[in-house]
Amino acid sequence: MKTNLRRKCHRSSAICVLVTLLLGISTVVAASGQSFTSFDFPGAIDIEATGITPSGVIVGRYTSADGKAHGFLMSGGTFVSIDFPGAISTDTTWINPRGQIVGSYNSPDGKSHGYLLSDGNFTQIDYPGANATTAFGISPAGDIVGLWSPAPGGLHGYLLSKGNFTTIHFPGALWTLPTMIVGNRIVGGYFDHNFTAHGFLLQKGNFQNIDCPGYTNLFLSGLNPVGEMTGGFTSTDGTQHGALVHDGVCTQIDFPGGTGTYANAINPQGDIVGRYASSNGGVHGYLRTHAK
Repeated sequence: MKTNLRRKCHRSSAICVLVTLLLGISTVVAASGQSFTSFDFPGAIDIEATGITPSGVIVGRYTSADGKAHGFLMSGGTFVSIDFPGAISTDTTWINPRGQIVGSYNSPDGKSHGYLLSDGNFTQIDYPGANATTAFGISPAGDIVGLWSPAPGGLHGYLLSKGNFTTIHFPGALWTLPTMIVGNRIVGGYFDHNFTAHGFLLQKGNFQNIDCPGYTNLFLSGLNPVGEMTGGFTSTDGTQHGALVHDGVCTQIDFPGGTGTYANAINPQGDIVGRYASSNGGVHGYLRTHAK
C-alpha cells in the first residue's frame, strides 16, 4: 500500500501541516559543557524526539490539542507533521541518512501497522499473520527492525531485510523489542519473566546482555556507527535518566532542571535527541550537543 505524501500535503492540511517554528526553542549549557536545546511543536500537548540524521534532521511524535497522536519532522527550525492517510493516530520513530522514515499507525479498525515513508510515499508494513506490527528503526541500508504481536499481550521482534522477515528473540526472554539496526548490529530491550527490562546487542547471531551497575530497567533504543548506544534507566530513587552506553561504560544524561529524561537516538557525531519532563508535568523534546 503506497500513498504519496507530497501530493497529500498540497491537497489537505489534515494530512501534512507545515509550521515554521518561531517560539518554543531554548538552549542551556550544562556544567559538563554539553549544550541542551529544548523544543516544542507549536500548540502540542507534548512532544518527543525519536531519531536524528547526521545532518541534524530530527523526527519524533507529538500529541495535538485534540488528543490525537502525530509524527513530525523538524529541519532548519521548521516542523512538518506526519500522518499516515486515513489513520486515527500516527507515530514516527526513526529516520536514516537517506531520509527514509519508519513508524507505526492505528487504522480505523483499531489495528496497529508499521510503515515506511520513502521519497514521499507511504508503504504499510505487516508481519505475516500478526495481529499488530510496529516499525522502530531503519538502517542506512534500509533494513528495518520492529515488533509484531500474534495476539494482544504477546511481543516479538523482527528484522525486515530485502523483503524478508526474520524473528528476533533474546534467549529466555518474555518479550524482545529490537529498536535500531546499523550494519550487522541490532540493539533493543527485552523483558525477563519478572517484567524487568534489560538492554541487548545482537551481532552476527550472538546476543549480549547489557545492564548498567547501580541502575535498573535499562532499555536501549539508539545506535550509531561507532557503537554508541542510547536509551534510559532508573536510579534507586525511582527517577528515569537518559543513558549513553559505549565500550561497557554507562553515562547518565539529564536535561538540566528536568524531572525525568530519556535518550532515544544518537547520530554519528554524538548528537542525542529524546524527551524530558519539566517540573509542571509537561513533556518536551530536546537535542544534546557538545557546546562549541
